[in-house]
Parts: sequence; C-alpha cells; structure tokens
Amino acid sequence: MGASMAMTTLLRLYLDLERQMLLAEGIGEPTVDIIRDAMDPIWHALSDEDRAVLDQREVEFIRSQEGLRVPLGDHIYCRDSGPRVKSPIPKEPIKDWLIAA
Repeated sequence: MGASMAMTTLLRLYLDLERQMLLAEGIGEPTVDIIRDAMDPIWHALSDEDRAVLDQREVEFIRSQEGLRVPLGDHIYCRDSGPRVKSPIPKEPIKDWLIAA
C-alpha cells in the first residue's frame, strides 16, 4: 500500500458499532438489539462495494473486545486526497467577507 489510504467514515462507524454489537451479544447484554437497530440505516447508506466486502467476511463468536479485529484487506480503503492546501493568513481585515466565504 504505497500511498496513504483512509477508510470511509460510514464504514468505520458501521464496523465500530458491529464490534460493540458482537461484544454485547457475546456477554448477553440486553442492549444488543438497540445497537443492531442503529446499524441498519448505516448499512443501507454504505456503498454497494462496502456492503459486498462486509458480506464476504467470516466473523466468529467473540468473547473480548480485543478479539473483534476483523481484517478486511486494503480494498476497503480510499485514496487520501493529499496534503492540505495552505492559504496565507490575511494581515488586514477582509473587506466584503460574506463574498469571500
């Protein structure tokens, strides 16, 4: 993976909730259904590619949070847009600042 990569925000959120759901399910936590309900709209908002990647995984019964690291591979990452563009800080007050914004 030569260039830096970043996971999409929605996919990261879904995976975080999935980890918590699996952990809660493993210890019999009654709030597991609330977590599942929160995951549903995120699932539908994911891209087709993200859902396909998630569907291909195998997730086993998890008993600890450390065991919830499920490798997905590099194909779930998108390319970083690169370094931020730096703008000089104005030394004088900005005139017509609403137009500049």
